[in-house]
Order: sequence, then structure tokens, then C-alpha cells
Amino acid sequence: MAFDGILLRQVTKQLKQLETGRISKIYLISQYELLIHIRSYNKNYKLIISIHPSYARIHLTSLSYPTPDFPNALTMHLRKHLEGSFIESIEQIELNRLIHCVIKGRNEFKDLRTYHIYIEIMGKHSNFILTDDKRKIIECLKRVSPSESRRILQPGIHYVLPPMIKKHNPYTEEYIVSDNLVQVYEGFSKELSQEVIYRMNQGISFKEIMNTLDNSQSLYITRTIHKDYYHIIPLTFLNCPYESYLLNEGLDIYYDDLDQKDRIKQQTNDLARYIKNEYTKNINKLNKLKKTLFDSENSDDYRIKGDLLYASLHLIQKGMKRITVENYYDNSLLTIDLDPKLDGKANANKYYNKYQKAKNSLKVLNKQIHLTEEEISYFDSLNTLISQADYYDALEIKEELGKLGYIHKKKKNTLKPKNKEPHYTSYQTKDNIIIYVGKNNIQNDYLTFKKAKRNDMWFHVKDMPGSHVIVHSENLDEYTIRLAAKIAAYYSKGRLSSSVPVNYTLIKTLKKPGGNKPGLVLLNQYKTIYIDPDNEFLKEVTKK
Repeated sequence: MAFDGILLRQVTKQLKQLETGRISKIYLISQYELLIHIRSYNKNYKLIISIHPSYARIHLTSLSYPTPDFPNALTMHLRKHLEGSFIESIEQIELNRLIHCVIKGRNEFKDLRTYHIYIEIMGKHSNFILTDDKRKIIECLKRVSPSESRRILQPGIHYVLPPMIKKHNPYTEEYIVSDNLVQVYEGFSKELSQEVIYRMNQGISFKEIMNTLDNSQSLYITRTIHKDYYHIIPLTFLNCPYESYLLNEGLDIYYDDLDQKDRIKQQTNDLARYIKNEYTKNINKLNKLKKTLFDSENSDDYRIKGDLLYASLHLIQKGMKRITVENYYDNSLLTIDLDPKLDGKANANKYYNKYQKAKNSLKVLNKQIHLTEEEISYFDSLNTLISQADYYDALEIKEELGKLGYIHKKKKNTLKPKNKEPHYTSYQTKDNIIIYVGKNNIQNDYLTFKKAKRNDMWFHVKDMPGSHVIVHSENLDEYTIRLAAKIAAYYSKGRLSSSVPVNYTLIKTLKKPGGNKPGLVLLNQYKTIYIDPDNEFLKEVTKK
């Protein structure tokens, strides 16, 4: 992995500015990540600590991470011990991927307490461990039981550092010839080893390279066809262009996209599966209802059999299982099944009852078919929306399903979270026109019926699920109309199609149907444009 001990050494230098700082807030933003707000030297900092199996790291961040409205038990436990405490020291343990922090704070009795935090950046074994002054574990982000490892990490257990292989320190010792520096020196990753050997083959000395590493405050990201790499010096052995950033900024940029994808996956996997299952369930239900409707619409067969049995009562005896009679409706012979427990008259009445029941069910069946078709349309739209959702969009889709009673809503704290505007997307065109895009039904309703002005223009694909697109401007030119239509087609079920029809009209012509699910509108007058969707529009707009 690229987040090696050499890189962590430079990150630790940056973290030194947090010493004497006060921990003001702690958030557990996922099962793998802690976000800690720290006030130090009259400045606010945000520290991200991740123990993700693939993206474990620690660094200062300027990004805004989604935080839960209400803390869970683990968060409350960490807050109890750490919030309001001061950071006394932050040290890297040799050149290993281990950080040791000493924290000074007071307990609930105002007694001064010393805490130790150990942050282990070790791939799938990464962890965050909080201990008391005697190194007894108070809590850890990932508990490890005896059945999982010989190194137990559980509250109440004495903390022991992970086993470490003794290697040479590349900053203080002379160069040792090797074709794999990972095996010789502390803090080296495979990529750094390859880069150092490559540079030495170019005539640069080992000491000079280590000085460059020691003085680096930057991160260099190299993007190849298959994978992106980074380190605190350019990885020139890859022979690919690289981008240069300040260290923490570069880590933000590199991991932000990975984190977003992972959060979206965590949030949407079960949700997407639920939506797909509901859609399939309603498709199957509709097929059964239509079959029942067909049978009901052809229920005259029951009446005919009842008529023929009444006409043939003299031929029917109790105990008979079937009888063949002349069908005077078409002059053919017809075999009719009988209930052997009933006489002829009772069997005839049984067929009349079936006929009457089928007739009465037609109204109910048609109503059920209409409701089921609405459900199919609704979950079809959610299928489209969830496939294009980011983390916040998915949360709002989940909230919508909870409000409509489809999924169970967890009981929340009686304290109400702040009323927040839905997390819609905004673009600005080269003409400084703002375009709003709703990526779920909550956002669509908000933008169309609350955010938009009467003379704004509304765009939506015709007869298929998609986003509501609002252009906040009047008297649009052809370029802006085509651009907005392209956005509407791109954020729709027709994304991969060509010549997608997009309706557009003024907001003031729209009406919201009463008693329907969110995201639906009634169109009175509109125009239609046909457009080929693609993501080229992203080059013509700026995301707000």
C-alpha cells in the first residue's frame, strides 16, 4: 500500500500542530471512520482516521464528511472520555504505520486522567484503540476476539503493540544493496522501493533521495490506465504524468472519490436490492391479477354450465362426478364437472355463484391492477434514481421509503435534527445560468414546487423515470434548452439511449396531483425536444 511508514512520517509532522489542541467533537461517520474536530492555536482542524481494510489512513482534512444526526453508543463512549481533553503528544512509533497519542483530560468526577490512543494503519488489521494510563483498553473501533487472532483487542485487555520486524532506519543508516528495499528498511512500500532503486540507477544517491523524502510537504498522484498511485515524491518509474498537491490536500483528493464510492455502496446495496425486489414482486402480482381478470371477464362459461345443468336436472343423480350434456348454445356436447356430494340443482347453483363472484370481482380487480401499475411505475423510477445516487441521494430515498411506510423507520432521539434543504445538484453554465437537478423524488418535489420560480423552465424525459431539471432563467436560448435537455436525458432511464424525448415547460404550468407519491407532476402545456444523452455536458458547466 502507498500509505507507508515514510509517508506517515511526513503526515505526523503535520499533526504536530495539533499538540496542546483541545478535542471539541468526535463523530463516527462510518464503521471504519472517525472524524475528530480539534481547536489548536486559535484555529479549527478536522482529523480523519480511517481503519478501512483498503483505505486506512490518518491526516488533516478540509473535506465535509456526512455525519449522523444522532450518535451511537460507541460514539458516546469515545466522547465521554475524549471530548474536552487536550492532546499532549503525537508520535510515530519508529517508522512503522503506528501512531501513539497521549491525551490529558478529566473524568466525570473532574479528576485529571491520562489516555493513550494507538492508531494502527495495517491494511485489514487497521484499528483505533483507546486505553487508560495503564494501557488497559477502554474501547477500540474493531474488536478482535481470541477466535480471530492471538492478539486480542477487547475492552479490559492490556494493550500490546503489534509484532514488528526489526529493520534498518533509512534516515540514519548507510545504504544496503538490495533489489527489494521493503525487506531491508523500515517504512518502505513496494512502490517507494521501486522508485528509490529507479532513481539510484539514474545516478542519484540514496542519501540525496532520503533528504528529498525528509523535506517533502507534497503529495504526487500518478494516474495510470489501471490504477492511481501516490507518494511524497513523484513515482517516475511509472513513466506517466503526475499531479502535485500539498500533502493533506492530495490525500483528500485521492481518497475522496474512493470514500464516496464506498459510502454509496454501503448505503445503496441493501436499498437497491429492496427496490428491485419490490419491482419484481409487483410485476409478478400484475401478471396474476391480469390472469384473474381474464378469467373473470370470461366467466360466462360458469353461467352456461349452470343453465345446462338446470336443463338437465332429470339426468343428474347424487354421487356423479361429471356429466356430458348437449350444449344448446352451440349444438355441441359439453362435459361438466360435478360435486358428488351435491344434487343437480345444488351443482347448478354452485356454477351460478362462481359466475356472480367473478362478475363482482371485476371492479376490485381493475382497481388492484391500477394500484399495482402505479407501484411498478414508482419502483421503476426508484430503480433509475438509485443507480445514479450519491450518498446523500440514497439517504433521502431511504427516508422517502420510510415516510411512505415501505421500510421500517428506526426510532430516533426526541431531539429533532435541523431542517435541512435536500441535497440536490446545481450547475452553472458559461452564461452564469443556474441549473438545478433533483436526483430523487424528495429533491424533485422540493425543486419543482418550492425552490423554482414561476417563470423558471422545467425539463423531464417523456414517459420514463428521471430527474426534474430546473433552469433558473427566463427566455432561454436554443443552446441552454439543448444543454438542459441533455442533462435531463442523462439523469434518466434513457441515459444509454439515443434521440431521447425531453418535455419542457414553465414551472407555472405544472400541477401536483393530490394523494399521489412524491415526484409526480401534471403537465398542461409543453414542448418536446429529442436529444442524445452523454456526459459531455459536464465540460460545459461548473458544479456549484
